[in-house]
Amino acid sequence: MRTYNDFKDMREVITGRKKADLVIKNGKIVNVFTREIIEKPISIVNGYICGFFECDANHVVDVKGQYIVPNLIDCHMHIESTMVTPDKLNDILLARGVSTIVADPHEIANVMGVDGIKFILDNASDLDIDVMINLPSCVPCTNMEHSGAILKAKDLKDLYNEKNVYTLAEVMDYFAVRDDDDMLNKLYDSYMNGKMSDGHGSILDEMGYDLYASLNIKNDHECVEPQGVIDRARRGIYTFIREGSVTKNLKQLLPAINEQTYRYTCFCTDDCHTDDLLEKHCITNVVREAIKQGLNPIMAITMATLNAATCYELKERGAVAPGYEASFFVCDDLTTLVANRVYQNGKLVSVDGKICNPKAKEISKHCELPNTIHFKDFTSDDLRLKLSKDLVHIMRIEGGNVLTYDSIDRVKIEDGYFVCNPVKDQALLTVVERHHETGNIGKCVVTGFKMMKGAIATSVAHDSHNIICVGMNERDMELAIKHLKEIHGGYVIVCDGKVISDVTLDIAGLMSSSSAEKVSEQLHQIHSNIRYICNDLDFNPFLMLSFISLPVIPDLKLTDIGLIDVRSGKVMDIEVN
Repeated sequence: MRTYNDFKDMREVITGRKKADLVIKNGKIVNVFTREIIEKPISIVNGYICGFFECDANHVVDVKGQYIVPNLIDCHMHIESTMVTPDKLNDILLARGVSTIVADPHEIANVMGVDGIKFILDNASDLDIDVMINLPSCVPCTNMEHSGAILKAKDLKDLYNEKNVYTLAEVMDYFAVRDDDDMLNKLYDSYMNGKMSDGHGSILDEMGYDLYASLNIKNDHECVEPQGVIDRARRGIYTFIREGSVTKNLKQLLPAINEQTYRYTCFCTDDCHTDDLLEKHCITNVVREAIKQGLNPIMAITMATLNAATCYELKERGAVAPGYEASFFVCDDLTTLVANRVYQNGKLVSVDGKICNPKAKEISKHCELPNTIHFKDFTSDDLRLKLSKDLVHIMRIEGGNVLTYDSIDRVKIEDGYFVCNPVKDQALLTVVERHHETGNIGKCVVTGFKMMKGAIATSVAHDSHNIICVGMNERDMELAIKHLKEIHGGYVIVCDGKVISDVTLDIAGLMSSSSAEKVSEQLHQIHSNIRYICNDLDFNPFLMLSFISLPVIPDLKLTDIGLIDVRSGKVMDIEVN
């Protein structure tokens, strides 16, 4: 927001009565309003662009024919999924030309409630990158699981006064939107703060679209087919096209992007692991991939800048033009989008991929949070799945998609208990409640992990983040789950009674107090070691594992209370009647 003095200084520079702070000359500006390239200089004062002209300035930079692109905006992400804290994200993303992220901290909120939200807010303060925090709408995400906290409308209301808090985050419980008054209060509070609410509409029909749009839910990142883009755009709902570490919708949705719909489409990463983030999967790469798949480069850039800013009513962001923030990057071409120099609010913040003023804070700052892994003691016998019939509902997974499917098949039973079968790719899946020591353990059969032996487990299990484990025998599964308690959360592989690899996530069992590089190194190691227990996987099994307990995405999900039929919102019997 500009001050009176900003207005005055801009007038003085434009009329020649005052020097500009900075002039960028000989650049090719990507104009997202007219979708053209214009070769104009730009003059900057107090962090804002005041015109397409060259004047006396304190500093002049000749970019020698390079492109000038507005800094990109990631419309929806979960900081916790990156496994690093906001200060470390600052140094990763700015160097790649990303200066704004819209974050939903509902992962840590499901574990720690308001304290978790405030931890993210505190760490996100005083950064060069803009971290817009949207308040979690669904803690827990449904009544089909137990989370570490419950946040009602009254618990969120005062948080709107916090710096960097923006609006209500993804509303994923459709049944609550339809029937629950507390959810209605949350939506109304967001509306009264002058902002729209974010959506998560994986099971919306025509009535669902109307309901969401009418209640001020104006975006959605759960679109998976082209008609959905059109249905949303007709109601003024923005589609956030998602390309993350596990879910990738760009290829399916690209045919729906045209002159009629593109202004209501943006990009997001949603959930992205540290190793992917460092190597490719920030929002810059999503734009790059869209261009590679045939989208017009300027249209793709517009979707990640002006469209995103318009969606969130960021009136002075998202364009290189007079009156807009001087936040842009300079690159050699519009297909690779490699940022040679990055400016944020008129200041040079990155050169050739290196941050000028790193913001990563000391590790000790993050070690004040308590251990959040608390489950009732159990043995391997407690993990066994008791069956009286061999014909059962089996959760079927597919790589590249967090949708799960209901398959019915026969399984092997011994002494009244399910026996894992590597030949038929049938493994045991369990979810252990880890917040209140209830002793709840959800169990079912899963296919698609191609496991031969051993077990893998994680404390990252959206959205309530109970401990989820898949394995071929209960003894290895018990060891995997209990090892997570020892390291305060993370990822682990166990085989033949031994821990062979792990990743420590000691902040709420979701994020690491270590550097991004250290986390990436651990991730590479654990991904390498997965080959010892899984046969020729073509997807990330830990990311897949993290999503198959999320009871708002069809068709079957497992939580600590049992196997959930998502479309009916009810616990179902595993055995087929």
